[in-house]
Amino acid sequence: MPKADLYKISITDGKVLLRIPQQLIGAETANMDDIQAELHLMGVDYVPEQLQEIYERTSGEFDFLTDFKTTGFTLQIELSKDEAKAYLNIIPPMEEEEPLTLERIISVLKEKNILQGIHNKSIEKIIAEKIYFEPAIVASGKETVQGRNGFPELLFLPKKSRPAPGTRVNLREVQVLQKVQQGQELVRIETATMGEDGYTITGKLISATPGKQYRIRPGRNTRYNPEGTHIIATKSGVVCLNNDSISVEKVKVVEKVDASTGHVRFDGIVSIRGNVSDSCSVEAVRIDIGGSVGKARLRSIGEIHVAQGLKGAIVQCGSTLRANNMTNTQASVGEHALVDEYIVNSKIYCGSTLQLTSKQGYASGGVLQAGNLIRLPNIGLPGTDEPNEDGEYPENELPQTILEVGISLKNRKQFNELEKNAQESLHSLQDDLKEITTILEELQEIGWDETKIGKLTELESKANKNVSNTFSDLRKREAQDGINELNKSTNGGAVFITGKIPAGTAINVRRARYNVLTRTTDKAYSFAENGIQATPCKELLKRYQEYFLKLTV
Repeated sequence: MPKADLYKISITDGKVLLRIPQQLIGAETANMDDIQAELHLMGVDYVPEQLQEIYERTSGEFDFLTDFKTTGFTLQIELSKDEAKAYLNIIPPMEEEEPLTLERIISVLKEKNILQGIHNKSIEKIIAEKIYFEPAIVASGKETVQGRNGFPELLFLPKKSRPAPGTRVNLREVQVLQKVQQGQELVRIETATMGEDGYTITGKLISATPGKQYRIRPGRNTRYNPEGTHIIATKSGVVCLNNDSISVEKVKVVEKVDASTGHVRFDGIVSIRGNVSDSCSVEAVRIDIGGSVGKARLRSIGEIHVAQGLKGAIVQCGSTLRANNMTNTQASVGEHALVDEYIVNSKIYCGSTLQLTSKQGYASGGVLQAGNLIRLPNIGLPGTDEPNEDGEYPENELPQTILEVGISLKNRKQFNELEKNAQESLHSLQDDLKEITTILEELQEIGWDETKIGKLTELESKANKNVSNTFSDLRKREAQDGINELNKSTNGGAVFITGKIPAGTAINVRRARYNVLTRTTDKAYSFAENGIQATPCKELLKRYQEYFLKLTV
């Protein structure tokens, strides 16, 4: 707080007046040493007892301290705490012998080590208009301009559905499948800015924080424009978002999958309006199912959406799995799993987060694993929260529910394998390019040769495959990098259960085990120095809320 807000010294008609506002409990107070130093700088002779009396009285009014006679100007300089501004308070003499000049004020500022941002015009105005007894800004540093984050403008969406400009969009939360035409602009990319450094009036550098680049890249059937500002569709189809890439895929619409259709395998998006029956399988880049799934197999390198339930299914999903409910299901999910109502006797593994979205939702039995975070409303089947005739809860009769967070050893092994595979593909590509170069040089010397042309075509196909494999493995590795970073931020992960938690529930965090011994509610389980600790969900959930997937579009 500036000194002017803590006390005020005024000279009027040759009298020195001092005002000290009434002090509030807990507020910053005027410092006696500061007052005495300022009076000394002004050359004021006073009776110390009179000053002490005014200081203790703190009437909030101007009190007479002493008479004042001077022949020179007194210049008081005060700096703000962050050294961003300098204030000048001029106290004129009773009898002016020498006029005040710009040069003198600048000299006093330099004595205070104020070297930059001096406002000459403001000082000249103060002198010309004789602005005395009122602190005025006479020097300012340069404010730091922080870097602006990059963001995408999703041009493929209708204008009303697009996130506001400047919003950092999570592509996993954009679920609209939009038809686009060849050559259509899909995304405009606003690049991040570096920001501008600032400085204080004493010349200290204040570094700006650069903005973060937004990462979205062309996938299949898309490319950058020559300027690199837009991603454009190279074929007509439906937009598909997967991790940090955007692609345009063909769509195959199927009424249902059963014995009459057989297995469905398609290099694009499969949209099934009805159900998937037992003993069937569906493989695609992305799978959308309007009904339910029986004892079938689903496999997708991207997202899987099931409008109703999964009952006895086996699921492999490279990105995000969304379903209404799951029973006796086994699912391996690359990143996020969102289930609306319940999960019963299922084994689910998610790379990053798993959550039940309904407030009345529940998980019962089975093993639920996530690399980072799990959020559930309740554990145990509905109706089991009432005591029996003996006043005991039937927890011992319920199947045990095991919840686990943390990067598994299997996951770490996969991460290392991806890095190894990417390096091997890259080395193979380099070998292919060398051989291609050699053949081209030979063809220039000897002319057309059917054998070498055939070999060249074979090498080109192999090189393209190595390029594709390298990029695919690197992108999977980058996604895993993000999961690993979040795991560090969450100290190994956390489990949130906002409702009931029956005795017998087992919770593992960072391979440490916690057994719930007595019935409880509203607990967050996280790792601390002494092992797993249980605390109310509110504070920890507030800290990690941003990492859970939200459906915004």
